[in-house]
Amino acid sequence: SYNYATFWLRYVKHVPTNDIERMYLPYKEYEGNPFFEKGGWWFRQGHIFSTPFYYIDYTLAQMCALQYFLRSRKDRKEAWDSYVKLCQLGGSKPFLALVEAAGLKNPFVDGTIKKISQEVEVILATMDDKKM
Repeated sequence: SYNYATFWLRYVKHVPTNDIERMYLPYKEYEGNPFFEKGGWWFRQGHIFSTPFYYIDYTLAQMCALQYFLRSRKDRKEAWDSYVKLCQLGGSKPFLALVEAAGLKNPFVDGTIKKISQEVEVILATMDDKKM
């Protein structure tokens, strides 16, 4: 039978996970272990197989949070009021209906994540992290 483990075993061949690991986890040493050298470390994350939407859910929440960050820099009160409204709605509607009710951009629409990320990158590039 087909399951998430089968999917990931096929999919991981096409994902540069070892490059990602080298970038974000440069201290990890996998020499001599071909499985880990090919990016197999992520297989130990069991929820990739049991609840794959787990990571996607975090990303969706992050995109919404970043939109509130950007909005708060333009109109803090409007951003706060929208956030409170969203919290009041809670889980009463599906995700996309909540996004719409809050006036947020749909992260599934092509280009939305890129636009949000670019706006945040501009802000981060001008911040002095030594003052944080």
